Amino acid sequence: MKCDIIATEVSDIPELCMMMRDFYAIDEYPFDESLTTANFKKFIQNDTYGECFKIIFEEQIAGYIILAKYFSFEFGGEILFLDELYVKPEFQGKSLGRKALEFVKDYSAEKKFPVVLLEIENHNEKAKKLYEHYGFQNHKRSLMILKN
Repeated sequence: MKCDIIATEVSDIPELCMMMRDFYAIDEYPFDESLTTANFKKFIQNDTYGECFKIIFEEQIAGYIILAKYFSFEFGGEILFLDELYVKPEFQGKSLGRKALEFVKDYSAEKKFPVVLLEIENHNEKAKKLYEHYGFQNHKRSLMILKN
């Protein structure tokens, strides 16, 4: 059972959008396909924002990872934000989440990012345990948001 994690291309956008729509449906987040398509194109074509990777399992796209670059004085400069990690339901239970986090850890070390941040839904205990296994810790602060 071979798993590869490789950079996405513009030609992957339709499948990335389908996965993101399914991912957002879990917590009933709004999803705008035309906006998402435009954002993926912008993101994939400009590595200033970060990188998007596809998780390949048995020659199929099984999920994706979005790593966004973020600047933080507190953490010493440019850091990574694990914006999204999604594995399709039919591929869950095959250790792809673990492989994805190993990839993120290796990628961040190789690129010399001192910190990787992420956010997680409070109800997602399974994911929280996986992240903790890879060294992620709860921060003493809470995430707040202002929408315009």
